[in-house]
Amino acid sequence: MGDTLGGRPRDDSLYRDGVADYEAMANEPEFQTGLDRLQEAVAHSRVCLMCAEREPLDCHRCLLVARRLAERGLTVGHILHDGTIEPHAATEQRLLALDSEAGDLFPAGQDERLAAAYRRRARAVAFRQKVPTRPAGAENG
Repeated sequence: MGDTLGGRPRDDSLYRDGVADYEAMANEPEFQTGLDRLQEAVAHSRVCLMCAEREPLDCHRCLLVARRLAERGLTVGHILHDGTIEPHAATEQRLLALDSEAGDLFPAGQDERLAAAYRRRARAVAFRQKVPTRPAGAENG
């Protein structure tokens, strides 16, 4: 389902400063349709979304897809490198702990802190567009 739930958008408007914007992607109708299809599949069978990332907090499936599935009330677990399954709520607690270094002077409520932590983590690990390089000797004009 990479066409609807993938972490590398084809639409340039879904990037902010060359980094995939997961919040903007989550609002796209195609993404919502992908979640609907996934939710329908979950109603009939057990579903596993796979990736190559060792750490769920480094993967768009956690920071983008699992977040939105959990918001819909689905039970989400992350298979860790040692084979244990970490509930998404526990992953979010680790995200908040990692983000505690953000050090806001005016702490927000739990929902706002979590949204900000997701935003910062996604910004750090999301897909980046390749910037075209200019040939040596090319002028700026």
